Amino acid sequence: MSGFLGQVLGGLMGGQQAQSSPLIGVLQQVLSTRDGNATGLPALLARFQAAGLGNQAQSWVSSGENLPVSSDQVSHVFSPDEIAGWASQAGTTPEAMRQVLSQALPHVVDRLTPAGQMPAHTADLSGILTSLLAGSGPTRQT
Repeated sequence: MSGFLGQVLGGLMGGQQAQSSPLIGVLQQVLSTRDGNATGLPALLARFQAAGLGNQAQSWVSSGENLPVSSDQVSHVFSPDEIAGWASQAGTTPEAMRQVLSQALPHVVDRLTPAGQMPAHTADLSGILTSLLAGSGPTRQT
């Protein structure tokens, strides 16, 4: 990916460097989502499933191609308050935040599930997110 995701997200964030922006904090919050009794990646995937986007979310975990998700679809997964809060934290608009999430989440979930399965635990999210946005480190081939 060679920093491509970081460049795209930086453009959506008004030119900010994605790896040094508040975007990493926002993505950590998104990846710490709560859904019922579940938290983290299982909760995030459950929310996509409940929004009718289970096939997309499952494709990010599996070893095949990642299916895209649109910013409009992201609006069905997260509440307007969540999106507005994350946008405010990142210094951007809710629409830009939906775009960022639609671009970032397939790659981030893909990176967190390198064996095509849910990890037993998620290690250093900050390090994973920084390397993903900067384009360094190994990525799973899709």
